[in-house]
Amino acid sequence: LLRVAYDKVTAQRLRNLQRRPDDRIDAQDNPVILAGFGRFGQIIGRLLYANRIGVTVMDHDPDQLDLLRKFGFKVFYGDATRIDLLHAAGAAKARALVVAVDDVEDCLELVDAVRRDFPDLPILARARNVTHYYQLMDRGVTMIERETFESALRLGRQTLQQLGFGAYRARQAAMKFRTHNIKLLHAVYPYYKDQQQMVSMAQQGRDE
Repeated sequence: LLRVAYDKVTAQRLRNLQRRPDDRIDAQDNPVILAGFGRFGQIIGRLLYANRIGVTVMDHDPDQLDLLRKFGFKVFYGDATRIDLLHAAGAAKARALVVAVDDVEDCLELVDAVRRDFPDLPILARARNVTHYYQLMDRGVTMIERETFESALRLGRQTLQQLGFGAYRARQAAMKFRTHNIKLLHAVYPYYKDQQQMVSMAQQGRDE
């Protein structure tokens, strides 16, 4: 046990030593700040770039950033929860902050920091799962997308068609399911910390 603990401490110290300092961000005035440029954030960033919308991108994966810079993306390395970096990124004047960071705790910490220091900045967020979705709702975030829901729904439509459903019938079935799922998601929200009540409502929703 001591050797395991020693290895963990040593590994953490090595990571801290290898971590490079945050980039200094020259004052930006882009309308969008995008925190997190992984597999999810890249799609959003590329869509905005394709429509000639200025984006200030922040991420804390140095290997990812070096690769993206080779492709011509302007990406800044740094902890997005640092208020000075958010100021430099233009959070006081930006029209939207898109939170697409991978780690749930980092996401919530960033939302808390922005809510505290930039209360008027609209936040659009990616939720890793339903609990994360509810935690964002607790913080007043209303524009939230579950990262796998829409793509899974589309693949479900294709599965129905593969099984003989016509395209229209498959679409109608998927949209009906989507409407009910979102309605149930919001109905369960007041009880999400009460596991027994949440399970009961989820079972009722499944039966419906």
